[in-house]
Amino acid sequence: MTDGEESGEGVAAPTDSGFRSLLEKLSSTYSFDFREYKEPSLARRIRARMAQLHITDFDAYARYLDQHGDEHVALFNTILINVTSFFRDPEAWRVLDTEVIPELVRSVGDSRSIRIWSAGCSSGEEPYSLAMLLAEHLGDRVSEYLIKIYGTDVDEEALASARHAAYRVEELKDVPAELVDRYFARDGQIYRFRRDLRRWCIFGAHNITQAPPLTHIDLLLCRNVLIYFNSELQERILTRFHYAIREDGYLFLGRSESLMARSRLFRPVELKWRIFERMPSVPRQVTAVLPDREESHRMAVSEAGARSESAVPLRALRALDALPAAVMVIDTSDTILTWNPAAEALFDIPVSGAVARKFRDLDVSYRVEGLRARLEDVKARHASAKMENVTFSRRNGETVHSDISILPLLEAYRLVGVLVFAVEATEHVRLKDQMSRIAEQHATAIEELQSTNEELETTNEELQSTNEELETTNEELQSTNEELETTVEELQAANTELAALNSELESRTGDLNRLDAFHRSLINGLELGLAVLNCDGVVVTWNQVAEGMWGLRAEQALHRPFTALPIGEVVPRAHAVLQRVLSTGEAGEVADVPYAMPGGTRRGTLRMVPLRDGTGEVTGVLAVMRAGDGRG
Repeated sequence: MTDGEESGEGVAAPTDSGFRSLLEKLSSTYSFDFREYKEPSLARRIRARMAQLHITDFDAYARYLDQHGDEHVALFNTILINVTSFFRDPEAWRVLDTEVIPELVRSVGDSRSIRIWSAGCSSGEEPYSLAMLLAEHLGDRVSEYLIKIYGTDVDEEALASARHAAYRVEELKDVPAELVDRYFARDGQIYRFRRDLRRWCIFGAHNITQAPPLTHIDLLLCRNVLIYFNSELQERILTRFHYAIREDGYLFLGRSESLMARSRLFRPVELKWRIFERMPSVPRQVTAVLPDREESHRMAVSEAGARSESAVPLRALRALDALPAAVMVIDTSDTILTWNPAAEALFDIPVSGAVARKFRDLDVSYRVEGLRARLEDVKARHASAKMENVTFSRRNGETVHSDISILPLLEAYRLVGVLVFAVEATEHVRLKDQMSRIAEQHATAIEELQSTNEELETTNEELQSTNEELETTNEELQSTNEELETTVEELQAANTELAALNSELESRTGDLNRLDAFHRSLINGLELGLAVLNCDGVVVTWNQVAEGMWGLRAEQALHRPFTALPIGEVVPRAHAVLQRVLSTGEAGEVADVPYAMPGGTRRGTLRMVPLRDGTGEVTGVLAVMRAGDGRG
């Protein structure tokens, strides 16, 4: 249905207060929440039920629900479209048979326990289809496995049909003939699923939108159910399905349910036919807390600096010379005791020009802003200090970035000097700036990609919504087609009954015609003039002898009162006798009645005898004209 058609019919919009109030009533009064169903298709189904009752207003229909206790059942049956069949989408079932079920059987291992859940099973065709595939795959080993196939739905009538497992021959059209022969027993016009496999299937009422899911499921089927829900409810249901299915279990959806293509909960096995494998739960990332390298270095240098410079062995001096970081040791009188090659390179002062000189006399003391003040502060407080991202210039004008740590050197709680530990960070800062620029460019690109992705997702969602609407409409059309097929079958059955009844009536008509012919030949074969009158004195039978006696053909006499027939003087004389016979039920005679015969007029006797029914009531009169010998 197009948007224009919906508008033309007044299909409820999301803002329709009557429609929303009706959904609230269904949720609060009848414990069935349709508020997260897709509103266009839901409104269309509700209006279909309202049209059957000739109701056009949602508020009026809500009042009708209050007045008729069973109406909500009819409404739910209208909303919950039950469209299913055996091996629906045969190619999808072929993939399930060849790729999923063998792996499923292998994965259960020694437990030999298989648990399958068909959510929205309707009248049971899908659970029984699965039972046949499992039985075919396991063969003679089927008795070694404990198989449970749970079929759930919200429609109790459909579940009752599923438990009976009885199907008409046209419902088995998609089942291969060899499977019908192996797994169904014919009972008249009905085929019943094999009893031993029927015990695998357990059917019960379950609402996947509200009730907790089943657990430890190896394979879950939920085909063309999610298409009726909005995306938020679909996401919640998929999360429940992920909880229900065991690790490496499988999920089988209908072709219309495309949300799974973006889900991180399941990995596609066959995306075209919507067959997925459950992804394992993501473990929490554990981040180890590492000790601060510079802090450890400060501790180590502090311990080393607690010893006087004169006590440092030659190996320690060589180690300082090998360090890539600049190290200088200054005693309490501000004299430089140690100046390694890294310090020479960083501060652009040779070792010979630094050792044994006062630190304040070196240009580095003022080229590095705030360094002298920090040195004095460390000496005074006996506490370390740190200067991060210090910027200064070499003699050639090159800008240098450095991180400087200043630590007091203590010996028996007495300050003996200060250690300055500097790490050049110029390259790090350059790389950091470069990374910042790259990050900005990356962020810009990400924003553009996100914008493009959002546009694509919006377009995709619109296409999915359109596809789901088309699938829903297709489901409704299929349901209507099935209803029409059912109606045709009922009409065909009624036509068969009418044909049988017509044949029976034709047979009875033939019998009546033969009986009537026999009756006519009988009364016409009598030598007496015979007339039969009903209780009103109207002629219903007039034989050929009577025609000859009174000169009146049967078609002229039938259906006329006897007393109104033009047959001469017998009429007034017979009138009183006729009335007496009808009133008293006693026979009477009229003597000397003239009648015509070849050769002249003769006279005879007209005898009137009452006719009675089974209760003795007079229902008519038999008038017999007996010929006499006298001539008129």
